[in-house]
Amino acid sequence: MTELQLRYGQGHVQLEVPKDNLGEIIQPRKKEASKDVAASLRTAIQNPVGISLAETIANRRVCVLVEDGTRAEPHEIILAELTPHFQPAKELTFIITTGSHEPNSTRNQEIIQAIHQNCKANNLEAYRVLVHDALQSPCKLVGTSSRGTEVRVNEEVLDMEAFVVAADMKNHYFAGYSNVLKNFLPGICDFNTIEGNHSLALEPESTFGRHPFHPNPERQTNPVAEDMLEGMQMILQDRPVFLLAMVTSGPYIIWSKSGSLKPVTSEGFQVIDDTASFSVPPADYIIVTPGGNPQDESLYNAQRGLELTKNAVQDEGEVLLLAECPKGIAPTPIAREFFYDYLIMPLPEMMTRIRDHYRLYTHKSWKFGELIQRLSHIWLYSTLDRNQVETAHIAYAPHPQKVVDSWLQKDPAATIHVFHDANKIAVYART
Repeated sequence: MTELQLRYGQGHVQLEVPKDNLGEIIQPRKKEASKDVAASLRTAIQNPVGISLAETIANRRVCVLVEDGTRAEPHEIILAELTPHFQPAKELTFIITTGSHEPNSTRNQEIIQAIHQNCKANNLEAYRVLVHDALQSPCKLVGTSSRGTEVRVNEEVLDMEAFVVAADMKNHYFAGYSNVLKNFLPGICDFNTIEGNHSLALEPESTFGRHPFHPNPERQTNPVAEDMLEGMQMILQDRPVFLLAMVTSGPYIIWSKSGSLKPVTSEGFQVIDDTASFSVPPADYIIVTPGGNPQDESLYNAQRGLELTKNAVQDEGEVLLLAECPKGIAPTPIAREFFYDYLIMPLPEMMTRIRDHYRLYTHKSWKFGELIQRLSHIWLYSTLDRNQVETAHIAYAPHPQKVVDSWLQKDPAATIHVFHDANKIAVYART
């Protein structure tokens, strides 16, 4: 037997799988990572590709876009390395780019405090700190994309003269990759703009591994990402941007680079493809852990791991998802309404309703519905109430080892793939 330690919330779940049945065990590849995160970021800032930080901000009103607390990145270290360079700016406006996420989270408050501490330590006085709220922040229309998305952006950025953005990068199940574009749209746009953009997630080419900045021309089509790019261009209006991008592994940095948007982002995609993208022959059974907290803090968050690994399971196969979900079904009431309240409908009715009248968050229900209809079972081991789980067409698994044992009883020769940190990887079917 092979003992597996799989991340679950703040701890682990232990499962046993016979060696002969164990297929591929997938997790982000162990590329050399720097434990000195500050030094890695410092080197990146000092060696930009294209535009430099100094020339971007000198004597300008600068908007610094800071990713929100849902992003598992070293915010405090990022701010500590960037802030000393801000002295040449005329004035600074820091905006936490929440998109449709909860603006008043505890983690966002910690990030705000880190901004204040770093500005004080560097004797910066002409600065403001704002948290974008997609429902409350005043926004202004700056254009309409070719796909019909009306782009309304936080009006605080309209008189800015330059932008600085820090972006952690990883695979994303419908935008291709998490990258700099997401700090503009959805990051600082209003709810209706985000809804318009995310409605494109229902299109088949809106999936991981595809983006207009990808170096492979055959992988540059992604309706969501292309729409985000148009939106960002409308927001920027040719104003300069300095990007500090990184790929992280837990608390460490695998890669970091700074400078102009497209070349830096394109190189980051190559790093992600090299470290977190995999091809496997589809199996009848897979075990998936999103990566523990915060990746499995709700079913809404954990769903990403299913989408990013779904190509590894055959039609009529089964998945065991290990997700603690201490925050329940979804992080906010509105996310719950348009995710879970749709998911509990009869699936054909749900799919028709979403296709005919998309609402923000329902793309998650749509993709869950597609997977539920394709598979025999999606088993969930979590702290959620059994009735909550089963009402959503998901099989409740109080004892995950018993699920694995039942697979082997049905098919003693079964192959079982295992996926660690599934919210950060991308899996392609290998024929």
